[in-house]
Amino acid sequence: MDIVFVLVEPARGENIGAAARAIKTMGFKELRLVNPGDMRAAQWVAHHSNEVLEQAVIVDTLEQALVDVDLSIACTARHRLQKDRYVDADQCAELVAGKGNSVQRVAIVFGREASGLTGEEVARCDLASSIPLAQEQPSLNLAQAVMVYAWELRKRPPALPVEVNPATFGHTRRALHQLLAALQIQPNENLHQWVDELLPLASDRELGLVRQLLRRIRNR
Repeated sequence: MDIVFVLVEPARGENIGAAARAIKTMGFKELRLVNPGDMRAAQWVAHHSNEVLEQAVIVDTLEQALVDVDLSIACTARHRLQKDRYVDADQCAELVAGKGNSVQRVAIVFGREASGLTGEEVARCDLASSIPLAQEQPSLNLAQAVMVYAWELRKRPPALPVEVNPATFGHTRRALHQLLAALQIQPNENLHQWVDELLPLASDRELGLVRQLLRRIRNR
């Protein structure tokens, strides 16, 4: 499983460099930047993590950053608007580990320093997550938030070496959407929305049960 860190419109090069350093320190290497600001200061803050910056993928939109991602998690304080798809930072790492071989690439998405992610950007992701904080200090800076998630993900149990499962989370979601369309269930109907909200929370075993059900339906 590959973990990708996505920064949406980071304004300051210092924050980009510090985030790259956090990513490298925790053993990760993939960074994607959506329409970043001036990056000239990023190199000297990165501190021996310049290869993360040099290999970073720069795109114009969040959709482009997530084009090959199976599961995306928005780091946001807007979880009250997305409570059915919300996990804490530690639950996020546990959930990712539980996906096993059904997910090949996971994106952890962070917003702008001043305003975070928009509601539309949070809705574009599969899950919403935030870091529980004391009320006296209600926010972390961008690099600190990246470090917390990288640390939590670093602690997850290592995946056992298994063969790549062709029926990934993305394939399962597309198959379910095809079934819903065949049943003439529209995206704005409750059942369709429940599927979109609950499927990202399913474990690898639960996704396997869904795939078995889909195969039985397909073979009838």
